[in-house]
Amino acid sequence: MNFLAVDFSLNSPGICIYNDKSKKYHFISYMKPGTGTKAEQKLQEELSLLSDVTLINQPDFTNTESFSSAELLKVKRYDKMADDIINLVLQNSFDGDGFTIAFEGTSYGSNGGTNNMIDMAAGAAILKLKFLKTLNPDDIKTVAPTTIKKFAGKGNMNKLQLFDCFQRNVNEDPILAKSPLWKIVKDLEVGKKIPKPLDDLVDAYFLVAFVATPNT
Repeated sequence: MNFLAVDFSLNSPGICIYNDKSKKYHFISYMKPGTGTKAEQKLQEELSLLSDVTLINQPDFTNTESFSSAELLKVKRYDKMADDIINLVLQNSFDGDGFTIAFEGTSYGSNGGTNNMIDMAAGAAILKLKFLKTLNPDDIKTVAPTTIKKFAGKGNMNKLQLFDCFQRNVNEDPILAKSPLWKIVKDLEVGKKIPKPLDDLVDAYFLVAFVATPNT
């Protein structure tokens, strides 16, 4: 079985795939070009060289055609994003195995306002529809952020605390301990801000570990 976890956003979706035959994780980041500081972009280059990480820049989604409205441009963007993400998933999963897919639920305390939440919901819905048609999953789940955090320790943790749990491998995951990504990240000093795309990939890791763990 391929367990596929998606921490969806428009600018930097984070994905983690776990296959219960290979016993390995693979991390995928589909980032808006130029995301982060120069130091973050240097780290992104290093991460892209790891065997268990695929880091791809999104195309330029600026309006270069004559559309009747900005809403049409958004839908075309979401459609392209979904196609690209599915191709990345297929390239890094095991043929012949089924899929269980999990999305992290919306955090209603997030910044960005109502319009941003509507846009994210629309993009996620298109991605789910294309997953359904292309991957024929056994199940598609939505898991609340508090549930994911409880799996890592406490339901009220912030991003930095969750990142610390990842660095310490709090669930003593022997598969994570072999991950080239984890070996790079475990001693990384981040200060008050987690560099992109590590925040998204950490969320996706705990989500995939949660859904792949029996009886959770």
